[in-house]
Amino acid sequence: MRVRDLLDMPELRLTALDDGGAAGLDRELRWVYTTDLLEPAEFLAGGELVLTSEGWYRTPADCETFAASLAEGAAAALVAGDILLGEVPPALVDACRRHGIPVLAAPADISYGTLSRTVIDRVNRERGRVLADVLGHHRRLVTALVDGADLGGLVAMLSAELGTPCWALSTAGRLLAGPGEGLGADVRGRLAAHALRAERLPATDEGYTLLPIGRRSAGGGLLVIRGTPDDAGTAAQTAELLALGGARRDERRRTEQRFHAQLVELLDQQAPPAAVSARLRTAGLATDRPLVAVTALTRGAPRSWDLAADLVESTLDEDPDIRAVVAGGEAGPTVLASLGTVLDDGALATRLGERLARFEAAADGGRIAFGLGTCSDAAGLCRALEESRHAARLAATRPQRLALVTARELDSHLLLLAGVPGDVRAAYRQRLLGPLHAYDAEHGAELTRTLGVFLEANGAWRAAAQALHVHVSTLHYRIGRIQHLTGRDLSTARDRVDLYLACAIGDT
Repeated sequence: MRVRDLLDMPELRLTALDDGGAAGLDRELRWVYTTDLLEPAEFLAGGELVLTSEGWYRTPADCETFAASLAEGAAAALVAGDILLGEVPPALVDACRRHGIPVLAAPADISYGTLSRTVIDRVNRERGRVLADVLGHHRRLVTALVDGADLGGLVAMLSAELGTPCWALSTAGRLLAGPGEGLGADVRGRLAAHALRAERLPATDEGYTLLPIGRRSAGGGLLVIRGTPDDAGTAAQTAELLALGGARRDERRRTEQRFHAQLVELLDQQAPPAAVSARLRTAGLATDRPLVAVTALTRGAPRSWDLAADLVESTLDEDPDIRAVVAGGEAGPTVLASLGTVLDDGALATRLGERLARFEAAADGGRIAFGLGTCSDAAGLCRALEESRHAARLAATRPQRLALVTARELDSHLLLLAGVPGDVRAAYRQRLLGPLHAYDAEHGAELTRTLGVFLEANGAWRAAAQALHVHVSTLHYRIGRIQHLTGRDLSTARDRVDLYLACAIGDT
């Protein structure tokens, strides 16, 4: 029930002295409260129709105090009588106008008791109709679920009932249900990131309403509604039930992932290219286009596995020409995709890196390491998959919660290092550089940094000295100390390589 509905009730004979500004008469009425207190704010819950006979009035200044208190308590409107004062004080109307409170005048022959009962009866009847509508909507959704409706069917039902487009998105903005042409990939990513940063949901973002699908902490996804729905309760209930429809979809995805895991096993067995090509075609992947393999290693948060697949798939979804499959695995998913005509592997790596940076908070305490390998055809997919695994192991040493390393980025020695167990790498670095670390800690020196800069400068004394902002003679002294402490001769290629690899392990 709205404030303006009161003016259409002939039995009340109310007149508007002031509409309270823009949309003042469209405010929803939740209850009625009668008062002669000067400051009734603490007794208001918001949305009340306040009735007063101005028993609080002593001077015109009291009108400002009273109106300010109504605004503080979020009153919907004021009904003022003229029994005590013979008129509604103009100062009261002016004060309420300043605070955006609509003012209605009641005739002297209608008691506030009668007015209160009439309005409350109307509010309760309308609440009953709303409750019946909500229950009916709930019943239709549950019936649809029992009859086998999936996520897409439930979202379509909500769109029809609200009269506005709706979409279901994954945590990372992948389209789960809804009209694909109505919400671009860039908008989906923005909305998903906004929902992730929002302190609470529902939230709004540039003309869209965002609600969590199921419990937000469970990461069921996001319901997006264009505009602001008139029936927020229906939308929220639908969002809760979408989690049930999504459960069916997730079960189908698990079945598909187990099937595609067999393709990964075929690659691990070094199957002939013809057999790999046949299996790729069965999975719907084009064999005449460049192929990409993404390996994800997950640890920590329970949802990391699903989030890893979601982040890669949502990135690939930005190009409709790409076909991708997700294979199950204990440590994390493997995604295989045939690239389209627009997106190459370099652009894909850039997009995935940007998405990981945007959704870092989605890791929720866990860590996911991504490795990306590419090849030009099915014959090279075994190698690309192995390179993606090496790259993922290297990414796992990075400090970010969501880290990406591509095979193209790596030098050959780093690929080799990624395949060496972490404890072996740590022991190797400690044996070679441990004396330098100890010396730096004791004397506040920079021998470890000096060594790294010197090797990166290919042993060029002047270039290294300039990079370190020291004199060449100072650099000669430091290199002498480094050679004495490590027992290595930096004039020989063998010792330079050993020390360079030790420094590279520290950088990874």
